[in-house]
Amino acid sequence: MTELISAEGGLRNGRTAAAPTGPGYDPLPGAGCEADRGAEQRAEQRAGRGAEREAGRGAERGADERAHATEVRDAFDAIPVGESAPALAPADPPQTAGTRRQEIATGVRLSFAAGLGMFPIGIAFGMLVVQTGLPWWVAPGLSIFLFSGSVELLLVGLMAVGTPLATIALTAVLVNFRHVFYAFSFPLRVVRHPLARLYSLYALIDEAYAVSAARPGTWTGARLVAMQLAFQSYWVGGGLVGVAIGSFLPGRIEGLEYALCALFITLTLDACRSRRQVPSLLLAGLALSLALLLVPGSALFVGMIGFVSLLAVRYLFTARRADRRRPAVPDALGDQSALQDAARGAAQVPSCATQGADRA
Repeated sequence: MTELISAEGGLRNGRTAAAPTGPGYDPLPGAGCEADRGAEQRAEQRAGRGAEREAGRGAERGADERAHATEVRDAFDAIPVGESAPALAPADPPQTAGTRRQEIATGVRLSFAAGLGMFPIGIAFGMLVVQTGLPWWVAPGLSIFLFSGSVELLLVGLMAVGTPLATIALTAVLVNFRHVFYAFSFPLRVVRHPLARLYSLYALIDEAYAVSAARPGTWTGARLVAMQLAFQSYWVGGGLVGVAIGSFLPGRIEGLEYALCALFITLTLDACRSRRQVPSLLLAGLALSLALLLVPGSALFVGMIGFVSLLAVRYLFTARRADRRRPAVPDALGDQSALQDAARGAAQVPSCATQGADRA
């Protein structure tokens, strides 16, 4: 009897030890349900992480679209009223030897029109230096180290009468202060090399700004620096030719001081060919007329201040009109796109309840 009980217990123990390794063994009635619930929880966690990743990608795409919408609004803001959209500034192409030569040739070619006016004025400057009694090297020295036509013509008269250095320095700052405003829209960003950028900033003259503003979005570093080098070459070369001519003239030529003023008048009339610039010309005439009537002794200074003030008022009025005409860009565009992307990502992930129903 004892042996039979022991044998039965051994058989039972053998089945217990061997059964877990067999297929389809279920030691507890609810173990299969627990396993299914664990699988469902893991599936839910994976689906939640997938939805979070999709929502994150949608938020990134929404941020990109908001940034693009902001760029579109800025581009509309930069468009003057009544003009078409300017071409966007392209990135500098890979500068091969042939491409660089072509850009340099293009910059020199673009300088010809204004250079035709700079060269004869440089001749007048060189002749004025000789007739004033200054050494001949003053003309190329000022043209190389200063390179500002209006200031150079003023300095010739100031140096001839022995003006103090502080007065000369203050005069140069006041006359060239307009270049500060040129720098706001001058395409200096296309010049990558530090030395070339420094030279481009130094050689920012009226003619260089006028030519660059007439062709926005088309400049590369090589083209811009080549144009400015060409302008300085015209000015220095004209001054040397003027020195040579002035040294052979027996008498003095009157009216050479008016050469630069004549150039600015020509540039003003050329800039006012379009109908959009006619109001600026009328505002200049109004400011000068009021200055001559109110303060005849300081008409030029007061007239310039009044003209700048009137230009600021016109700019504000034009900007307000542009804001009214510009189509509104919805600010919530990026948020809506992010929500749509998150919804699509969640729809692509099967739900945990569906998985459980399929297993059942």
